[in-house]
Amino acid sequence: MNDLANGGHQNELSTERRWPAPWAFGVLILPLGMFIGFIWTALPFLLSKSGVSVEQISRMAAILQIPPMLMFLWTPVVDVRLRRRTWLVLAALSAAALVFIACPLIGASNFNVLVVLLFLSGAVLALVYASCGGLMATTLSATGQGKAAAWNQAGNFGGGVLGAALVLWLAQRVSLPSIGIAMAALMLLPALLALTISEPPPISSYWFRGRFAEMGREARAVLRSPRRRWSILLMISPACTCAAQPLLPALASRYGVDAQGVLWNNGVAGGILLAAGSLLGLLVPGDWDRRLTYVGAGLTNAVGAMVLLAPSRPSSYFAGSLIYLLTAGFCQARAVALTLDVVGNDIGDASTWFSALTALSVMAVVSMIWLEGQMYHYFGAHGLLWTDAAGNLLVFAIVVTALLVHSPSHRLSQ
Repeated sequence: MNDLANGGHQNELSTERRWPAPWAFGVLILPLGMFIGFIWTALPFLLSKSGVSVEQISRMAAILQIPPMLMFLWTPVVDVRLRRRTWLVLAALSAAALVFIACPLIGASNFNVLVVLLFLSGAVLALVYASCGGLMATTLSATGQGKAAAWNQAGNFGGGVLGAALVLWLAQRVSLPSIGIAMAALMLLPALLALTISEPPPISSYWFRGRFAEMGREARAVLRSPRRRWSILLMISPACTCAAQPLLPALASRYGVDAQGVLWNNGVAGGILLAAGSLLGLLVPGDWDRRLTYVGAGLTNAVGAMVLLAPSRPSSYFAGSLIYLLTAGFCQARAVALTLDVVGNDIGDASTWFSALTALSVMAVVSMIWLEGQMYHYFGAHGLLWTDAAGNLLVFAIVVTALLVHSPSHRLSQ
């Protein structure tokens, strides 16, 4: 546990590269962010308007959740044959083509084909996410990684708001094929920035030969490092899961907030605040211990949950949920930074490990959502919110205690 008191990234690159700049990863993730905004906000509205039932739309939403949960099964391809920048552009191009084909099919008559095309789009866009992770891990120093993580999540959330707003605005003015053209163009163009990144050829030249043995060696290297082991434990802990986020709209009626209030508060303002919260990561010095800043972000998120514990009135809901969403963006940025810290710059299969660790953290989120749902069933809204806050408070207390006990003179910038 002594290693918990060590500083952040131990393998600082010898020189700080000027390019790619950290902000570039806020642009490179836009294809994925815009797709998420499209399928979660704009598409359900358009489908409902065209006569598709809510039951069908919910079934589609569940199916489209599968690619991000299982992406670790196919994203290892990003670490072989081609450069990650090339995989990123090819993935964005393929997904843009699929969305272009899918948009004219929005409606009840082609619903099943639409779901298949969007499922494939989500699976392909997982390669964009993995490519970004690998590039951040291998081309940036520790300081640059922290900033890139903030920009990356800001672009993800900001792209979601942009994608949803763009489609809903266009839907009132142009045809579905025209919407497809606009979405495809705006998904592909940001990805082209990747071609400006100077990246060496991949170390792994074969699809499978020697890959599993090499990944086994990398896994042993990760597990031998106490610092990395503690980081992985934090990633599967109740801290920074922000599990109450998808449950907040369901609590709105208890505070006297109607559907219109939820739309503007959790939808429009929420998306903007998630992006703004991600950019708070830019304020965190790059040499601070990422494990401590990770649980610190969770502590700020607990504040939002505790504000929601105030008497049930609209003002409590608006204040609490907005604080919660702002700090959730901050948590997401620090989660990416912590993942990059575990990957380090000494692992050849950087994109593979970035995806696998992300999937691991998603399991923690799903577990907390389930637990908070159970607490709501037995103890109501207060049980849900106290459980959400307690996870962050408990893990923060454990980490700070470990730091104080094992290294009383430790400084964050050490």
